[in-house]
Amino acid sequence: MVADSEKNFALELHSPADAVRRARERGERGRPVVLADTQDNPGAGGNGDTTGLLKSLIEQKAQDAVLGMLIDPASAERAHAAGLNSTVAFSLGGKSNIAGDAPLAGEFTVERLGDGRFTCTGPMFRGFRMTLGNMALLRSRAAPGVRVVLASRKCQAADQEMFRHLGVEPRASRIVALKSSVHFRADFEPIAREVLVVKSPGPALADPAEFKWTKLRKGVRLRPLGPVHA
Repeated sequence: MVADSEKNFALELHSPADAVRRARERGERGRPVVLADTQDNPGAGGNGDTTGLLKSLIEQKAQDAVLGMLIDPASAERAHAAGLNSTVAFSLGGKSNIAGDAPLAGEFTVERLGDGRFTCTGPMFRGFRMTLGNMALLRSRAAPGVRVVLASRKCQAADQEMFRHLGVEPRASRIVALKSSVHFRADFEPIAREVLVVKSPGPALADPAEFKWTKLRKGVRLRPLGPVHA
């Protein structure tokens, strides 16, 4: 029966703090833990600029961690103006006025710059010629083990070339955080020790029970193994 398979469709959602804690324990170079920042997925209506997951990576001083892509054209332009190896005060992301989210202020060092022009190689986007505008790789001064990939044009992180364009080999990281929900899996799941879906602030709600249903009949389960609509 279909009902007997319900548990197979239940999605486990992790808080940013719990996801980063687990990733720090289990991630290793060559087999990173991949964190999917699903609620800010540009492919589902997000703008790719919320900072909840990035804040947790910095607060816990994660090592060999990279988050991408944070869509922030103003910060990418600031990085290009500052130049390579400059350490600058940034106010990253948080431009979409999402409840529970805010810009992340801090000092970051500009490690790499790119023009956002490259060709994707992964199964999902293979052959796509990306034009993402100014891009930059920043390293947190407060947590030097954390880097963030900035882009100027909105696109979900579903191809490893989005990192390689700035000299980052995802497989060499211990933690890879992605602004994506599903499309990333084709290219990133083969290199991942595990994938954790993270419930950080964003407009693309991952839990159907949180939607404000107005025409749903009573008795419908709001998510696999979840509450029943009353």
